Amino acid sequence: MFVVVSVAASVIAIILWRTSPAAPAPARAAIIDQLAFTDPNPEFVARATQQLEDAGYAVDYVPPEDVTIDLYRNLPGRGYKFVLLRSHSSDFVAQPAGADGQAIAGTWSIGLFTNEPYSTQEHVDDQSARRAIIERYVDREISEAYFGVNADFIALSTQGRFNDATIVLMGCAGLKTDDLARAFMFKGATHFVSWDASVTAQHTDAATEKLLQYLFGQGAGLQEAVTNTMADVGPDPAFGAHLLAYP
Repeated sequence: MFVVVSVAASVIAIILWRTSPAAPAPARAAIIDQLAFTDPNPEFVARATQQLEDAGYAVDYVPPEDVTIDLYRNLPGRGYKFVLLRSHSSDFVAQPAGADGQAIAGTWSIGLFTNEPYSTQEHVDDQSARRAIIERYVDREISEAYFGVNADFIALSTQGRFNDATIVLMGCAGLKTDDLARAFMFKGATHFVSWDASVTAQHTDAATEKLLQYLFGQGAGLQEAVTNTMADVGPDPAFGAHLLAYP
């Protein structure tokens, strides 16, 4: 009798194990550290990773050598709910060609640096469509040119969709105009945070740590967290940039 009861109990346990719902996978976050190419800050990365993990995220770190055109191409489909783009970005006036081939007045646009060296032989279709752009370090002794991506690339050349993700672009002037923010929204992001002018690496690192503290340590909403962060750290001392949230 004891054997029979034990076998029956085992069968019931197996059935319950097979029918019990699996524990949900943790939300995923990414730290894309293109900026480490020129301004490494492993202490910031370690603290930001810990803040995100404490908030329940599984965190992927993307080192500078892996920040390429194809990384951005596949980024929306990788399932991240929170993305830190620790990246150089550029603001420029886009001047598309008119019907006569002459440049016409354009508007401000924002580009994201990659660490993929520029080549005329790579990403030809995106270059022809003016979605893969050329980025240069005009204020540093770096002569090599690199690929960059713009808002059109994010909207039209990426694969998959963000699942209501929050995107924090730590680089310069990401919200000097809203074209990049709108491109991320078009691909399924819910919020976009960045600066309205150029910003130093030291200041954006300090501000982002504060932002994460308010978001995850104190449970503040995004706009409240941005406002409180600015109250704590102030505008960038070199360029006067302010942190903003979109929309």
